[in-house]
Amino acid sequence: MSLTKYTLDRIEDGYAVFLKYPEEEEQIIILQSAMNKLVQVGDRVQIEETDGIYHIEILKEETEQKKAEIQSLMDRLRRKNQ
Repeated sequence: MSLTKYTLDRIEDGYAVFLKYPEEEEQIIILQSAMNKLVQVGDRVQIEETDGIYHIEILKEETEQKKAEIQSLMDRLRRKNQ
């Protein structure tokens, strides 16, 4: 697997479900015990698989930017509905 960006969509029954960035149409499912670090839902990451171990690098700046965008959208929706 090449080095690709993903967003952690959800964790289900010990598996992490990542959506390929930016289209988020393609997904990969990784057993949490096969990952080299813990990630949180919404984290943007780069993933590289080597010998069955998934090396994950959390892209903190991109993750924070995306969370800020989502918060801004939520704030606008709340103001609209008041």
